[in-house]
Amino acid sequence: MVGVVLTACNPTQAGPPVPRPMVSAAAAPSTTVVVDTTISDEMSDSAAAEQCDAALCLVYHIDPGATWADGDPVTAADFAHTVDVYRDPAQPALGAGYSAIEVVDVVDEQTIRLELAEGYGPWQTLFTRVFRDGDPATTLQGLDTSGPFTFLEWAEGEPLTVARDLTWWPEDDPLSGDLAGDIAQIRFVFIDTLEGMVDALEAGEVDVISARPDGEMMERLRAMEDVEIGLAPGPFWEHIDFHHEDPTLSSHWVRLAIAHAIDREEILDRTVRLLDPGASTLDNTIWMSNTVNYEPHFGVEHDPDRAEQLLIDNGCSRGSDGIYVCDGTRMSFVWATTSDDPGRREIFDAVREDLDVIGVEIRPDFRSPSAFVTRDFLFGGTDSWQIVNFSWRAWPDPASSHSTYLCGEAGELNVNRYCSEEVASLIQSANSIVDPVERAAAYNEADRIYLDDLALIPLYQKPDLMAWRSGISGPQPNFSVSSDLWNIASWTGPASITVALPQEPLIIDPRSTSDDSANVVLSTLLHGAFGMTPSHEYVPVLVDSVDVIEGTP
Repeated sequence: MVGVVLTACNPTQAGPPVPRPMVSAAAAPSTTVVVDTTISDEMSDSAAAEQCDAALCLVYHIDPGATWADGDPVTAADFAHTVDVYRDPAQPALGAGYSAIEVVDVVDEQTIRLELAEGYGPWQTLFTRVFRDGDPATTLQGLDTSGPFTFLEWAEGEPLTVARDLTWWPEDDPLSGDLAGDIAQIRFVFIDTLEGMVDALEAGEVDVISARPDGEMMERLRAMEDVEIGLAPGPFWEHIDFHHEDPTLSSHWVRLAIAHAIDREEILDRTVRLLDPGASTLDNTIWMSNTVNYEPHFGVEHDPDRAEQLLIDNGCSRGSDGIYVCDGTRMSFVWATTSDDPGRREIFDAVREDLDVIGVEIRPDFRSPSAFVTRDFLFGGTDSWQIVNFSWRAWPDPASSHSTYLCGEAGELNVNRYCSEEVASLIQSANSIVDPVERAAAYNEADRIYLDDLALIPLYQKPDLMAWRSGISGPQPNFSVSSDLWNIASWTGPASITVALPQEPLIIDPRSTSDDSANVVLSTLLHGAFGMTPSHEYVPVLVDSVDVIEGTP
């Protein structure tokens, strides 16, 4: 989940971003890094993989067959240059993870060694793109590429075109493991609505679309005889949050009663299963259900009798209006959500019906996305809301989602104000655990405690859609990395295909990862040290291997 972005979006378009804190001084690139781009005379390849006087050393062994489009090899100097690109003091937001690097040592042309001042758990997210030494890597024009395609042309308001690199270096697609395909050219067109994409697909104007589906468009797509459809759990996950500063909701038994009353399966039947009948509940808040690290931790079953008994056992009694009163307080709460998403209205209606059975009331506050996603409201006190329904975006690695789980000032995106020192400690420690299995276990333990304590109620991942013409073989949704063209190198079909993207970027900056359309284009042009499969497994691409050595700082 490399970052968490709050969305208050309609079924096809993202809403305004949540107010985010300024980048802290600690996150800015260090000015003490030592970069030696000359081949070392003092350290052999084997010694580089054994010695580590820093907190963490990473020794990258670059695939000797990896080349740029002109046939020149990808070298350690290119990796060193990439560190400089991402540590640019003028672009501090680009450098997540790179700020810990103190020494960059080019051991030989295919070996580079990094020394980090602290352990960095998501080390596999370094070098997600590698730039050629000397390339400023700021625009597509003249960009040196290592991927299966090269940039051809783009003018504002026109399609963007890339062409297959006929001398592309791998024998097979390193990401999927499949044989290289034969798609020779891709035209990217920009269509800002799902209906417009479906119209273009039906008219034969585009060959591939990707978007968040709705019921009407799914019916149209399913009626097309020459179109294949791929649905998968997407990166936006819906949930219900309690305001933990509320005197009533701060009691675990109150949250448990509400959780027992809510029928999550019914909610799915009334929302996402209308689009994807196979959709399942989400029972983890850190790892999505289609990832290798997923473990189900939410275990509260729908049991309205048990829910009401919890109220009775804690001294509550039904008032004349049927609503329970507990210690002098009516069990009535403001439920806030966005007004633009029909699914959220269905969630409210379903929950209101469930809670009415046990004598608990929710009062709706439907707001426009612009009024909902403000720091004054969403991060306000209990006079703003007591229960809220929205979605987070989960990125491939959890590292930058930490602040949703932390206490006090560290919890910059902790909307529900839940605070557990044990959860916070596990979350923070995970950032320095370099063993992927141990790191995933730490996150899962944090999530288990978080959900056992009912910090929130996870519901489901919103399904995302990919549709393509039947004559194309190879497409497979990979929503975890914002690019359904992750395995485009292995696709077969027409010599030229047209892919619809949801919006035209103002500019494509290869350094940035904030624009989804740009990321799709760049996935065809640039490789990194690792790539990611749909199940969230890292696959080496530009490297043969990486030695990970934990040392003593």
